[in-house]
Amino acid sequence: MYYTGFLKILSSCILVVQELHSIHWQLVLISKVHHQRNFMYRKQWQHLTLYMSFFLNGCVDVVSQNLLPKRCIVLEQGAQALSMCLLLPLMVSHTQDTEGVELQTHMLLIQALFLLTLVVTVELWAPNELLLWMLKAFLYLVTGSWLMQISFMLFRPISGYKWMDDDKNDIAFATTFFCWHVAFNAFLMIWIYGFSMLWYRYLVADA
Repeated sequence: MYYTGFLKILSSCILVVQELHSIHWQLVLISKVHHQRNFMYRKQWQHLTLYMSFFLNGCVDVVSQNLLPKRCIVLEQGAQALSMCLLLPLMVSHTQDTEGVELQTHMLLIQALFLLTLVVTVELWAPNELLLWMLKAFLYLVTGSWLMQISFMLFRPISGYKWMDDDKNDIAFATTFFCWHVAFNAFLMIWIYGFSMLWYRYLVADA
């Protein structure tokens, strides 16, 4: 029994509930006030589309890993690539009406997402390449941790004061911190790989 798909489904459902709760469960696509037809809650709809892609990705994992007679790796990789191809344009559109530090942090995230989308797409034609596996794991680590870090940086600044969008020092710090973030994730990957290699070479082999 594999639980990766179930975790994706559960996480997506929790995020959907949180998103709907933030707008008091009044999710409307088009307004009908004064004969206007304006699209509403555009960012919330973007978030829900993103969560739905994760939900479907989790469903594919559950079917492939637990229900099919033989696990279909190609199906799982295809679902991952499709999710990333949906996430990338959504994130690009998400940067509208943003500026300063928020725009800079999202552009850095888009850069990592573009590389991740490229890697998972190439993996469809080279599914057994160890280097692609390591790159995918590293980029997933960078994008996931940086996405969480953005929420703390933007809404809980370490200085205790709001970011100044017209201050070049604040924008430069966001880029510098992203570089530190990438370096730390690379060090973490090297440490995990080295520890795992030593574990299997000396402990598992002796057993």
